[in-house]
Amino acid sequence: MGELKQRQTPHVFLILAALLLLASALTWLIPPGSYDRVLNEATGQTVVVPGSFAPAAPSPVAPWRLPRLLFDALSAGSTPNMIFFVLLLGGAFEIILESGAVAGLCTWVVYRFRHRQAWIIPAFVGVFSIFGFTMGLTTASIVFLPLGMAAAKSLGYDARTGMAMVMLGTNAGFAAGIYNPFSVGIAQTIAQLPLYSGAWLRWLLLAALVPATSLYLLHRAGRPAQAGESVLFPEPPRLHLRQILVLALLFGSLAVITCGVGTQSWGIPEIASIFLVLGILCGAVSGFGANQICVFWVAGCKKMVPGALTIGMAAGLRLVLLQGEILDSVIYGLLHLVEGLPPWTQLLGMFYANALLDLLITSGSGHAAVAMPLMVPLADALCLSRQSAVLAFQLGDGLVNLVSPISNTLVSCLALSGVSYPKWLNYFLPLVGIYLLIGTAFLLLAGVVGY
Repeated sequence: MGELKQRQTPHVFLILAALLLLASALTWLIPPGSYDRVLNEATGQTVVVPGSFAPAAPSPVAPWRLPRLLFDALSAGSTPNMIFFVLLLGGAFEIILESGAVAGLCTWVVYRFRHRQAWIIPAFVGVFSIFGFTMGLTTASIVFLPLGMAAAKSLGYDARTGMAMVMLGTNAGFAAGIYNPFSVGIAQTIAQLPLYSGAWLRWLLLAALVPATSLYLLHRAGRPAQAGESVLFPEPPRLHLRQILVLALLFGSLAVITCGVGTQSWGIPEIASIFLVLGILCGAVSGFGANQICVFWVAGCKKMVPGALTIGMAAGLRLVLLQGEILDSVIYGLLHLVEGLPPWTQLLGMFYANALLDLLITSGSGHAAVAMPLMVPLADALCLSRQSAVLAFQLGDGLVNLVSPISNTLVSCLALSGVSYPKWLNYFLPLVGIYLLIGTAFLLLAGVVGY
C-alpha cells in the first residue's frame, strides 16, 4: 500500500493547470476555425450548424493571459451560479450529517437486518447510493467505512465486503447521477441544458445499478461465516424523532425538486433555494442554535471549495479554447473520424472514450472540464441530442471510477481497510464489465427513445 500511495495523482488543480497551459500552447499550433451557431428558440440553446465549418483568423492565447481569463471564467456566464449552488448544497448536507440522521439510519439498518444477512448488503448499497446521486460525495465512503466493516464483521462477512458495500453503494449513486452537481450538473450547464433535466432515465439507471451491485456483492461474499454476538449494539438502536424529521425533510425535498424540474422547468436558482431552506429547517429540527447552523454551514461550504474552484477552472479551459478559435477545429477533426459510423455507434464511442479518460482524470468535475466542451458541439454536428451526450459522459465518468490507482478515494479506502490494490482489482473488475454492459444498454435505450 505504501508504493500505491507514492503513485497518487497530482491534485486536480495541477492537472487542470497543466491542461490550461496545454490549451494555450495548442492555440499557437492548431489552425483556427469555427462553425456557425444559431439560437434554437424552442430549446434556448445555441447550436452548431452542421457543415458550416470555415477557417478563422489566428487568435493565439498567450500564457500570461491565463490568470485574467481564469478570473473572467469564474465571474461570468453561468459559472458563478453553479459555484454558489455547490456551496449551498455543501452547507445543507453538512447540517444533515451533523444531525446524526445519516449515521443513525445506517446503524438502524444494520440492527434491523442483523439476522437477515442476505438483506444487509442491498440495504447498505441503497442507503449509501443517496450520497452519490444527491451531492456526488464519494468521499463519504471514507467517513462511513469503519461502520460498514464493523457491520460486515458482526454479520460474518469479511472486511472487503464491508468496504465494498459502502464504497460501491456510494459509487452506484454517483454513476446514476440523478442530482449529482459534479458530473451531471456541470455537464448539463456546459451543454446549456436545464439543470437535472432528463432525470427519469437516471432514476431508471439507479434502479438498475443498485440491484446489480447488490447481487454482485452477495455473490462474491458467499455464505457468511458464523456470526458471533454483535458488539455493535449493547442496546437496540433507534432513530430519534429529530433524526426522522431530518430524513423526512431530505427525501421530501428531493421529491419536490423532482416535481419542480419535471413540471415547472426549475433551474439552478430554484433548486439552490430548496437546499438553502432544507439546511435551515434540518438545523432547526435537530435542535441546533442559529450560531451552530451558521458554523456547520460554513464548514460544509469549505468542503465544497475544491469542487467549486474546479468548476471555475473548467470554465477557464473552455474559454481558452474558444478565444483561441481552436475548439471547433478540434471538433472538425473528430467529426471526420466518426461521422461515417452509425449514430448509435457514435454515442457508444463517446461513452467508451470517457471511460478510458476516467482512468487518468478521476475527478468528475475535472473530467467534465476536459470532455464536455468537445462533446457538446460534436453531438450537434452529428445530430445527436445533448442530453444523450451528457449521459455518455456521465456513464463513462462514473462506472469505472474505482479502477484507477490514482483515485484518492480508492487509495484512502484501501489503506483504511487493509485490502491491496491487486486484490481489489480481482474483486471489482468483473463488476466493471457488468457496469459497461448496463451503460451500453442505457445508451442504446437513449437512442431508441430520443432521449
